[in-house]
Amino acid sequence: MLSRSLRRPENWQDFETLCKKLWGEIWNCPEIKKNGRSGQAQNGVDLYGTPSSEHQYYGIQCKGKDEYTNKQFTESEILKEIKLAKNFKPALKKLYLATTAIKDVGIEEFVRECDLENRSLGLFEVHLYCWEDIVDLIDENRQTHDWYVKNQGFKQNKQVKLSFQDGISELTLRPKFKQKRTVYFKTPPSNPLAVSIPDLLRKYPDPSGHLGACTNARIISASFTRKEINQSYVCFEIMVRNIGVNPIEEYKVLLEFVGNVTDIAKSNTTSRLPILLSKRYTPTTYLFAEDFTGKLIPRTNILVGDDIFRSEDIYLKPDPEETQILVKCKLISKDFKFEETLTLKLDPEIIYQNKEITVDEVPENSIEYGEFEEYIETED
Repeated sequence: MLSRSLRRPENWQDFETLCKKLWGEIWNCPEIKKNGRSGQAQNGVDLYGTPSSEHQYYGIQCKGKDEYTNKQFTESEILKEIKLAKNFKPALKKLYLATTAIKDVGIEEFVRECDLENRSLGLFEVHLYCWEDIVDLIDENRQTHDWYVKNQGFKQNKQVKLSFQDGISELTLRPKFKQKRTVYFKTPPSNPLAVSIPDLLRKYPDPSGHLGACTNARIISASFTRKEINQSYVCFEIMVRNIGVNPIEEYKVLLEFVGNVTDIAKSNTTSRLPILLSKRYTPTTYLFAEDFTGKLIPRTNILVGDDIFRSEDIYLKPDPEETQILVKCKLISKDFKFEETLTLKLDPEIIYQNKEITVDEVPENSIEYGEFEEYIETED
């Protein structure tokens, strides 16, 4: 439904213009005007006009509120605007408080009480229209509806989807870490198979709750190593898709990684062989490990309908624990902006390196765990 896809105007000037257009149509009043100029005292009235079949002025006070912090129209603001509107000349018949804030039952009740009090004193009526109410009015008034859709470029015209690969907004990945594990067990009897490491590990489970793989470390001569792959990093990409009608021009995407992040990078591989890059290569993905932020800047800076931009691979190393990391994405462009938060769920796989020690008396803690380390694989 269109009403659910209309975004708020980006500034109070645009919101005031929208209200002028909307109530001018509702009142059938082409003479509706803005009150004075910027900087002048307006006595609580931004717009005023006389509806058809009426003989007294109606006033509108426009209050823009931030779309993302959900700030509300407060009781003190309402009382202040009502007090100021009492000084408007000639006296108003009705005062409309129009705001981009979302509906709130407590504020609506407060305005109704103010309305009754004003009426009992022979003063103007007071009515509140929150953003949801205004969107309903836009849907009901065709001229304003068509003007708003055509000229403002909101979601039904310009709309994007920010996601991970495959169009998903939540991704589960398993980074690998290694951990040294020292296992003490009693000197075996004559049958060496009577006591085994697996039996002991089943008796003393991993305190982390993860069933880690057991391995014995294999030392590889560095002189023969061509490539090291750090499997403690997870890899993903971010996809931008134009799902609206109009093209999105001159755009870029700002990234912020929030959570237990220890590093971000464009690769998890270290190679001893030189990497040759074409002089014409221009990256599209920039990552800043110092503050865990990044930005995507496409080579072709226009995204037409149904077109897709994919970032280069992004590598992220989390803490070696089950955790959740938020990837906050903000697209900004020539005349459109959009925000989305994606979720990375990290479920680490622990690779254990066991060291076996036989003792005459097994200590109370028969398994000791070392610090977590990066898990690095090698390729020739």
